[in-house]
Amino acid sequence: METVVPMTVTDTAVSRRVRPPRPSAPVGSEPRSALIRKLEGLAPLTVPDRAALAGLTRYVRPIARHTALVEQDGVADHALIVAAGFAGRLKRCASGRRQILAYLIPGDLCDRGAIHGYPLDHTIETLTPCRIAEVPRAVYFDLLDRHPGIALALQRAKLTEEATAREWMANIAMRSGPERMAHLLCELLERLGSIGETAAGQFDMPLTQRELAETLGLSSVHVNRVLQVLRRDGLITLRGRRLRILAPRQLRQLAEFEAGYLSPSYRARGAGSRNGVRPPA
Repeated sequence: METVVPMTVTDTAVSRRVRPPRPSAPVGSEPRSALIRKLEGLAPLTVPDRAALAGLTRYVRPIARHTALVEQDGVADHALIVAAGFAGRLKRCASGRRQILAYLIPGDLCDRGAIHGYPLDHTIETLTPCRIAEVPRAVYFDLLDRHPGIALALQRAKLTEEATAREWMANIAMRSGPERMAHLLCELLERLGSIGETAAGQFDMPLTQRELAETLGLSSVHVNRVLQVLRRDGLITLRGRRLRILAPRQLRQLAEFEAGYLSPSYRARGAGSRNGVRPPA
């Protein structure tokens, strides 16, 4: 039987113009608060940019846990945006075993099928109950056409995804069990904090020990032991559905965690083409 470990951590291109469908009942501000916060950290956004992103709430719908959003070898005719919950990129082998390759948290997006029409070499699946925006290809192309600032931010988001994938590979290849878990917790604290999903340094992460094992290349038993080690060493506490980091500096030192790969911020190098990346025409 799977053990649920919901956790909380403390510490700090182009198509014709299309008319979007009439909005349905208000869905809330999840895509705006998450997606806009994320993209604002990657490129400057104008008021019209923010309004266009906020308008994507009309495409949000609830999705049950463990639902395949795009199967391996499938081609999506829309862009996927996570509004709430956790989804994942994963690979399965014939035996049924799987490896989680990436977490998609609120504000994260997959547009490979919408832009390129290429089949995915992996599956995208919800890991928890989610709210997902499925933005039609024509609407998504129109968004990129009319809002080059959004297109630039999304380009930089892809660079962050690539850097994160390399970091996950290094995490599995070079670090011990406690170091892997420490690195994952530090990363999630940074990622969720950047989109306003933390309160006083805390966030929920409702994943099972099995899912954590499939992320870190460990067994479920090993994951349980690793969490016990981190708790015994005074680095975290686990109480119900919440995990608290008691010693953030020590946890980062254990993981050798450096957050720079998560933030190719335009603010650090200047906006626009001054950092060597020109907005799309």
